[in-house]
Amino acid sequence: PVGYSPFMWNSACRFWSSGAEQWPNIVPQEAAVSKVFGSRSMDKYGPRLTLLEATMRTDDVGSPFVKLVKHGSAALINAYTRTGFPFDSWEVKALLLEALVSEDAAAAQAERFQQANESCV
Repeated sequence: PVGYSPFMWNSACRFWSSGAEQWPNIVPQEAAVSKVFGSRSMDKYGPRLTLLEATMRTDDVGSPFVKLVKHGSAALINAYTRTGFPFDSWEVKALLLEALVSEDAAAAQAERFQQANESCV
């Protein structure tokens, strides 16, 4: 249905896997990653990749920048919607941008976002 994401990953935080929860209005699913995270993200992700598309990426294995945008986008949504999520929304945005400096930085931050996403309830 419109407004729901078929985000697929097995984790304790099933925010996007079941479609049981509505996408939060504060970050529209059709919003461009470059608008949400800032213009520095446009070099890696272009002007058209949406948050919904970022969370649905399946080509993240072996690609640290894809993994970063996938788990960073999910972390941002979880930061807005999950009480007690380990990152604030501003922090997710800043950390994603900082991690764009190298593949190693992207891989490390993507892993931290993934762990936070998978452990939230």
